Amino acid sequence: MTRLERIADFVCGSDMGALTTQERVALRDHAIDSAVALVAGAASPEGRELAGLLPAGAASAEQAAVAAAIIRSTEVDDIHIESCVTPTSLAMPAALLTGGGDASDLREAEDAIRIAVELSVRMGLAIEGPNALYRGVWPTCFSTPLAVAAALCRMRKLDAARTSHALSMALMMSSGRIGRFAGQPTGRWIVLNAAFADGVRAFEAGMRGYKGDPGLLDGPWLQNALGYAPQTDALVDDLGSSHALRGLGMKPFSTARQALAPTQALLDLMAEGLVAADIESIEVRVPEAYAAMISRPLEAYRSSTYSNAGFQMALAALKPDHLLDLDRASVIEDPAILAFARNVHVKADPALQADYPRVWAGEIYVRTASGQLSRKVVAPRGDAANRLSADALAAKHMRLLTNALGSESAQRAFATLRATFETPAPAIALMRRALA
Repeated sequence: MTRLERIADFVCGSDMGALTTQERVALRDHAIDSAVALVAGAASPEGRELAGLLPAGAASAEQAAVAAAIIRSTEVDDIHIESCVTPTSLAMPAALLTGGGDASDLREAEDAIRIAVELSVRMGLAIEGPNALYRGVWPTCFSTPLAVAAALCRMRKLDAARTSHALSMALMMSSGRIGRFAGQPTGRWIVLNAAFADGVRAFEAGMRGYKGDPGLLDGPWLQNALGYAPQTDALVDDLGSSHALRGLGMKPFSTARQALAPTQALLDLMAEGLVAADIESIEVRVPEAYAAMISRPLEAYRSSTYSNAGFQMALAALKPDHLLDLDRASVIEDPAILAFARNVHVKADPALQADYPRVWAGEIYVRTASGQLSRKVVAPRGDAANRLSADALAAKHMRLLTNALGSESAQRAFATLRATFETPAPAIALMRRALA
């Protein structure tokens, strides 16, 4: 049996019984987190531009592809750091938004989400996602066609033979190779949208009996596609009993995950009494792999702010409510924020690199007139090892929805989305309306 045939058997035969009750609750929380990101993100300027890509009467699969791009654009979606993949932004719309709208077989939808999350994370591990990212391969984008095709094969109950062909065609469409996007609006989300659509096409071709290459992963194809040797066995080792969900973390606010640990360190110090006015400068130490990324010069558009450690820490110190602001137009040129950010200096730390990519830690040294404070954060709030409490997750969702919809509408949307896995039809309808 080929690797792809083993994956196809997993897609067609695996079920939710493999999850503990705690893992099943976590799966639903991650899916709802993505649904909230979609509804809130669709109301942001960037989200409205992406929703504008949809033609009148767009098919459900087109809506799902745009939804995935909007969720990812918010930077409040979940992430599996060892694979460097943000999987539920793909899995939730693939399972819940590509059908007729009622997701009547909710068990299948949950299974499809779990399977898509598992395979996208495994692909990220196979290509060594954290290192691939700095080789010009976007791990989430690379895994998207496979994850989407797998979710649809499960939802539409394709047999294992057709599924293996569909998955092979999805892999053939995988590229994930990107340049450095510049300016706003960014084409990054267009590329992800196209990768999602490729997964849909691969599924449709497999459903119609088109043949691919089920032996694709048993030769040098993946190495040739990437230009380096992948860990291909990560796609199939212990498949069915190893759950990517256990390593999946959430973000407590809008941020590149690389900037989260140092920002959390500053928030912790301020909760203990550090006053922003007393801060003279901050030295940030992070793994060498991404020190340059989070210290790139700020530019006057939103996506520049969530990947810049100085800007994120300035918000944390001066205007923490704006950490969940998906627009940031009111703070992006704030003189006080920019002045604070200029006094944040990022250094690569070889000691922190030693635990990367298993750990994306950050350490800060805060200089004040009365001396120096330091704090190291290994597992920030929301990380798989430091999960958000139910209350903290609810507070995040309400803040996002209130910013997007106003308080009264936010309350209704919150209740609707929280019930996605009890009464899915209203939640799916709400997500579709957000795209209109």
